[in-house]
Amino acid sequence: MRTNTREPPTKSNLSMARQVHREPVQLLNVCHAVCHASIEGLNPRFAGALLFELITAIALAFASMISPAFAGSLDDADAAYARKAYTQAAGLYRQAALQNDAVAQFRLAGMYTRGEGVPQSHRDAADWLLKSALLGYALAQNGLGVRYEKGQGVEQSAARAAALYREAAEQRFALAQDNLSDLYAKGEGVERDYVLAFVWSSLASANGEGRSARKRPAMEQAMAPEQMLEATTQLGIMFARGRGVAVDAKRAVHFFQAAAVKGFVAAQFELAECYDTGTGVAQDYRHAASWYEKAAAQGNVRAQTNTAYMYEVGQGVPRDPTRAIKWYEKAAVQGDAVAQYNLGALIESGRGVVQDHVEAHKWLNIAEVNGNLRATESRRLIENLMTPEQINEAQTRASAWMKKHAR
Repeated sequence: MRTNTREPPTKSNLSMARQVHREPVQLLNVCHAVCHASIEGLNPRFAGALLFELITAIALAFASMISPAFAGSLDDADAAYARKAYTQAAGLYRQAALQNDAVAQFRLAGMYTRGEGVPQSHRDAADWLLKSALLGYALAQNGLGVRYEKGQGVEQSAARAAALYREAAEQRFALAQDNLSDLYAKGEGVERDYVLAFVWSSLASANGEGRSARKRPAMEQAMAPEQMLEATTQLGIMFARGRGVAVDAKRAVHFFQAAAVKGFVAAQFELAECYDTGTGVAQDYRHAASWYEKAAAQGNVRAQTNTAYMYEVGQGVPRDPTRAIKWYEKAAVQGDAVAQYNLGALIESGRGVVQDHVEAHKWLNIAEVNGNLRATESRRLIENLMTPEQINEAQTRASAWMKKHAR
């Protein structure tokens, strides 16, 4: 989040650092993927709703602290298996598996599936796959997902299969991404969604799964033009955040540009951020301001706030406090606490606008109610310059505004 630091507060002019909206460009961990809407700011349908997913995510966090202390046993087991000494191999895999070696658990599950060195048992295979999957092993998550999809050794559940595929897909396992795409295309275990089917299929191809490319033409035919723009934007977000694929900022910009020029508002905001931060493209505040304002004109609240900020400070556009207030007000009406805070701070500054303690206090009060922590201190500073009557008037205005715009 960018700030704009002004000189220290004085009696006539309080200084307040402005705030803008920033998307974190980083790899989202699996627990975030389970507990939060999937692709930030765009499509909540990626959220994992199943309790099973949450258990898996928690187990994965603990698994990251487990060290492979039994690598020797696993190597010995692999050597025994290569000699086709299956009974010995199964015993060695079991030793390592009992010590929470996810790879050994996965390979032991395979031996139960094939009946190598142990009696064939799909139930035992599923049990060992579950143990490995809970430790975050993508091959096991995908393998167990296949069993749930087919009802092999477990009670059939397409929903649980989708949850497991998603866990492995987030780890860039191409086969799981392709499997998850199929479920979205068919509407099995999840609501049918050709956008997400297309996204996961595209990521599977990017990660080396050749079959996925052959499926996408049918998906494209099933999608409306707006859905295709959404899918394109979501692909950009996946590449920008490193979700299910290695981070590739330039490729993300390519996807954002393709959808932005066709008027897709979420892509316009993402492209503006890329230019604003110099991510995947040379930093260019003029282009950033242009794309922010295009998205703002379509009602994107974060774009409205960032457009206002750029007009306030003259970044990429001529400085224009009047336009800044216009865009801050539009975002403020939509409940954006950052815009509400910045609007109050701008009015209090008196730079390019008429200084008004009462109106500034009103907006800071509203921002504070909506969770902006910095607004509290700023409001208290302004109160040192106000009479009790002015404070009461500001509070009355804030209450009236919030009642009128209650959601």
